[in-house]
Amino acid sequence: MKIHDTSLAFDNLPSVMVLLDSVAFMWFITLVTVAIFSWVAIKLWHLHSLPKYMAKEKGMHQAKLIFWLCMLGLIWKPLWVIAVIAIVTDWDKAQLWFKGTRS
Repeated sequence: MKIHDTSLAFDNLPSVMVLLDSVAFMWFITLVTVAIFSWVAIKLWHLHSLPKYMAKEKGMHQAKLIFWLCMLGLIWKPLWVIAVIAIVTDWDKAQLWFKGTRS
């Protein structure tokens, strides 16, 4: 079964091919790609530092601990989860619970 000859040649390129093959278009694509990656990285950084800002806003005594948990959470993500848990924990009630069980 023969569908096409093997001597097919395509000489007519689309008119947009000149633009797509230009150096200026490649620079535009590069700049757009870098801008998108930068924007995503900034948004992820803001999300990652959210517990730190919340601890500072609440005036929590363990704000430095939460700061370091967030920073070390860049390397090991469970530390960031611990920082989030530390934000939502009511430390006064936890302290009363610990004191209540010891006496």
